[in-house]
Amino acid sequence: MYIRFITQFINDDNEYETGVFHALRHICEHSLTSKEDVNELKALNGWFNANLDKPTKFSNATNKNPASISLSWFKDTAKEHLLKTNDIIKILERYDLIIERLTSKSPGYIVYEDDHQVSAIPFKSDRTKVL
Repeated sequence: MYIRFITQFINDDNEYETGVFHALRHICEHSLTSKEDVNELKALNGWFNANLDKPTKFSNATNKNPASISLSWFKDTAKEHLLKTNDIIKILERYDLIIERLTSKSPGYIVYEDDHQVSAIPFKSDRTKVL
């Protein structure tokens, strides 16, 4: 089973950001975010930087401008990563962000995989459900 967290967060540039980590970055930069929450979010982000590899591939295309970009999903066995993500979500929810938890047995065409996550291009029929 794979797990993805999304939000209906729209950043200051009016761009739709779906991932929890995109929302984390923007909340840290917002002037109304408390210093304590910024510090905790930065510490959590640092933990992920040290304990979660960045996918090395985001597309299965061979050209420079692929039509489909992959989305990251945690594996349900990544227990510590999921707990840390829940810590991030608790803080984001203090700022009225609604976080949705998606699960899937088949998140799409997998283009990257490690012990904790996959990066997958959503199947065409699922794109509106996971973005």
